[in-house]
Amino acid sequence: MKNSSKTNRQSTTSFLAVILLLLILAFLAVCFINRNKYRIYGGMTAELKDSDLFEDLSSGRSVCFLGDSITAGNEINGICWYEPLTPYIKGNTSNISRGGWMVENLIEQGKNIPKADIYIIAIGINDIIFRDGVKASATPEDFAQKCSLLAETIKGISPDAKIYFIAPWSFTGQDETINNLGISFRNALQEMCAGSGYQYINPDPIIIPVLNEEGAGKYMYNTFHPNAPQGVGLYSYAVLKAAHEQRAAS
Repeated sequence: MKNSSKTNRQSTTSFLAVILLLLILAFLAVCFINRNKYRIYGGMTAELKDSDLFEDLSSGRSVCFLGDSITAGNEINGICWYEPLTPYIKGNTSNISRGGWMVENLIEQGKNIPKADIYIIAIGINDIIFRDGVKASATPEDFAQKCSLLAETIKGISPDAKIYFIAPWSFTGQDETINNLGISFRNALQEMCAGSGYQYINPDPIIIPVLNEEGAGKYMYNTFHPNAPQGVGLYSYAVLKAAHEQRAAS
């Protein structure tokens, strides 16, 4: 009887060990699948790694992302535009973003913005499209001035931080007036960054040709939100590609 009881215990222990091992393997498989689900458009390349931005992301320093719904991922189950970049980010990350936010909203969040070594700000599309918003920037110059104030607020939090501004995101289905306004907002932000020493990245010239050639429906959830996983893969690619081209041109 004793031997039989011992054998049963050993069998039970072995069975539980096998179940535990299978659960661990299943967990690792899910993690692997999820990590590789959000891939950069075309895959990561040496060219995309050749930029100040990528080197900063992979440096191990802390990174804070700020923005609107595209940074928050509101429309696509919390999948933010930089999700495909997360395997390459080595430092701690934080995210201050919300659907519908304009640059004035980010300024108002000053007390909630954490200290970080690198800040990546992607804001402005709501200022452009939703012109009737109470907090919308009145003009491109007003938008650039508010972005400058936001950067000064950040410098007050982390004086030695490096600040990247991503130009207002691409959008489709708007009339010529709004399209031209988007160009003006991006140009005004670029001029502000050039005069203040902030980094400026404009992914729009890279995103739009892909949408035109392959179809916006493949990458866009609606007229101004990328979908997942293709859309966020394209946006992440476009940001790295624009950052690389900026380095190559300098």
